[in-house]
Amino acid sequence: MYLVVIGVLSLILAFSGPPFRWVLEPGWVVAAVAGATLLPAGVAALICRRTLHLLDRNPADPGIGQYAFGRGMTLVQGVLAVSHGSVLCMTNWLRLCRQTPIVGDWVVVPGLLAAVPFLLSIVLVWIATYPGDRAIREIALETYLFRGRPVQPVWPLPRYLLFNLRHQVLFIFVPMLLILAARDLIMLYEGRLRELSGQEVLPDLLLGVAAVGVAIIAPTILRRVWVTQPLPEGPLRDRLLHLCGKLRMRCREILVWHSGGMIVNAAVMGVIAPFRYFLITDAMLEQMDDQRIEAVFGHEAGHVKRHHILFFLLFAFISGCLVTSLGYRSRGMDRTTYQIVIVIAAVVLTLKWGGLFGWISRCFERQADIYGVRTLAASGVPCKIACELHSPAETGNPSGTRSSGDPLCMTTAHIFGETLNEVALLNGIPTEARSWRHGSISSRSRTVIKFAQDPWATARFERKVYRIKAAIFVGALLSGLLAAWDLKLWTLLGIGGN
Repeated sequence: MYLVVIGVLSLILAFSGPPFRWVLEPGWVVAAVAGATLLPAGVAALICRRTLHLLDRNPADPGIGQYAFGRGMTLVQGVLAVSHGSVLCMTNWLRLCRQTPIVGDWVVVPGLLAAVPFLLSIVLVWIATYPGDRAIREIALETYLFRGRPVQPVWPLPRYLLFNLRHQVLFIFVPMLLILAARDLIMLYEGRLRELSGQEVLPDLLLGVAAVGVAIIAPTILRRVWVTQPLPEGPLRDRLLHLCGKLRMRCREILVWHSGGMIVNAAVMGVIAPFRYFLITDAMLEQMDDQRIEAVFGHEAGHVKRHHILFFLLFAFISGCLVTSLGYRSRGMDRTTYQIVIVIAAVVLTLKWGGLFGWISRCFERQADIYGVRTLAASGVPCKIACELHSPAETGNPSGTRSSGDPLCMTTAHIFGETLNEVALLNGIPTEARSWRHGSISSRSRTVIKFAQDPWATARFERKVYRIKAAIFVGALLSGLLAAWDLKLWTLLGIGGN
C-alpha cells in the first residue's frame, strides 16, 4: 500500500494537467473518478467474501484463507494504483480541481482536493475487507491464548480504520504534503525567484532541497503520526541500549509502537542518528521473550548498519533525477512525441519499482537477517550447536581453525529462524506466503540456516549485496550528473556564464 500511495501522490506532484487528454468533459471526468473510487472497493468485497468462505471450509488449515487474503489484497492494491493513476493521467481531474470556485491558487488545496477520491477509495477498501481481516486476527488470537499470553479484543471497525489511516496513508501523506506545499509555494513565486536570482534552475533546485529536508526530518514527524511513546525503563531497555553501544549504533529513541495489541512487528526509520527511531509494537512486547525481541532488534539494526535506508533513498533519487531530466528535455516536444516519451518512462519506472526494487529489498532483508544472527551472538547467547564460528573442529574441519568464509553461529541462526516463524504465527501470516519486499518467512529461515552451514555462501551473498549497493551508488551519481547537466547547475556558481 505504501508504494501505491507514493505513486498516486507522485502523479499529483508531477502533473498540472493530464499528459493524455482522453476525457475532458466535466460530466465524464466525474463519472470516471466515481468509477475509480468504487471499483477497488468492489474487488475488495469479492476478495473478502472468498477469504471468509475458505476459512469456513478449511477450519483445520486457516493458512489457505490467509494466503488467499494476502494475494487478494495485492490485486486490490494494483486496481487502486491503475484506476486512480488512469484518472490523473487521462482525465481533466487535476485541472477541474484547480478551477473549482474558492480553490484557485491556494497552496496545497488543489492537490488535496485531487487526492480526496483516492483517499475515499482506500477507506472503502478497508471497510470492505474488515470482516476478512478480523477473522484472520481472531485466529491469531487463539495462538495468544494457547501460549498463555495477554489477549486484547480485535479492534472494532472505527479503530481499524484509524490505525490503517495513520500507518498506511498518513505515514506517506504527511511528508508528501510538505513537499506538495513546497512545490506550490515555489510555483507561486517561480517568476520572481528566477528574476531576482537570474538563475533559471533555482525553483527546481529549491524543490530538490525541500524534498531532501523532508526526508531527513520526517521520522520526527511520523513518530507523532503513529501512536508511540519511549520504551519504559527496565531490563529490556537496558539490554537494547547496551546492544546499541556494542554495535556502535546511535539513535534518538527506542519507542513502543501502539497497535492495540494487534501487530507483532518492529521497524527503524531515519537516515541520520538525531532523527533515527527504533519502534517495537506493544504486541511484540507482550507476546515475545526478550531474546526474541533482541533478534528482531538486531535485524532492524542491520538495516541501519548496512545503510539500507540510505541506499533506498539513492534508489529514489535516481528516479527523481531521471524524471527531472525528462521534464527538461520534453520542453518543446510535440504532443504525440511527449506522450510516447511519457509511456516509455512509465514502463521503465514501473519495472524499476515493481520488479527491481522488490528484488533489491529482498536482498537487503536477508542481509539484515544475517546481521540479526550476528547481533544475537554479540549479545552473549551461548553456542550450543557445533558451528564454524565457535567450534570449527567439531564441524569436520580437520585443521580445527575457522574457515576462510564468513561464518555465523549455528545456535543464533536457529534462534533467529524460530523468531521469524513466531512473528509470522502471531500475525496470522502463512510461513510459505511470498512477500514482494521480504520473501516468505520459511525461505528466510532456511536461508540463515544455510548461511550458518556454509560460510562461503555467506561471503558470496555479502559480495553480491556489495555489488548491488555499488550499482545503486553509480546510478545515483550518473543520474545526478545528468540532471545537473540538463539544468546547467554550474551557472549557480557563476561558472560558464548563463
